[in-house]
Amino acid sequence: MPGAPSPEDELRRARDLGVDTCGRIAEFWGFTRTMGRTFGLLYLSHEPLPQAEIQARLSISAGSASMTLAALGRWGVVHRVWVRGQRREHYQAETDFWKMIAGVLNERERREIGAAVEAVARAVATARAAETAAPRRLRAEAKFTAERLTRLHEICALGETLLDMLLGQLTLDVGRFRDVLKVEAPAPRANETLTPARARAPARATRRRAAGRARR
Repeated sequence: MPGAPSPEDELRRARDLGVDTCGRIAEFWGFTRTMGRTFGLLYLSHEPLPQAEIQARLSISAGSASMTLAALGRWGVVHRVWVRGQRREHYQAETDFWKMIAGVLNERERREIGAAVEAVARAVATARAAETAAPRRLRAEAKFTAERLTRLHEICALGETLLDMLLGQLTLDVGRFRDVLKVEAPAPRANETLTPARARAPARATRRRAAGRARR
């Protein structure tokens, strides 16, 4: 058809969309857009590319290309390769996505959550010491702070456990997960006793509502 884009144009457009998408995802993860676009370009390239071609196709400077490729190499996202008959170094993308994700989680998120666990543990110890030494007027507040920090420490430690499980280093202790995240029921109001009949009432009401919906 007259004016219809050629297959070459469509292919170039598809690659550009893929490269830009990788750039946005990388930026969302806290990396630079150029790092994501460089990975996307190499991932969608049928052959390894030299640095000069990467610079030209992404319209970036030599310095930016060099720093980006070095950073991607440290993360294990891009690998330096040698091409027969070529003197220049070439680069290709890692294609095992789980290997890349696990590497980032282990090197960055794992380090951050470990630091959080240690910091909150120190905060708990400090609050407990303050509770012990506090005068009567501050004792209740110190106890409250220590209890909330203890809960926060449990949540951080659980996050560390879940991350280790995700990385294949541990199995999940389901009981611990449930206990840490459970929400305590509100205490009965003064002079109010929850009899067995009243305790069953909410369940009966729920069943009646469900039956009514089913009939409709």
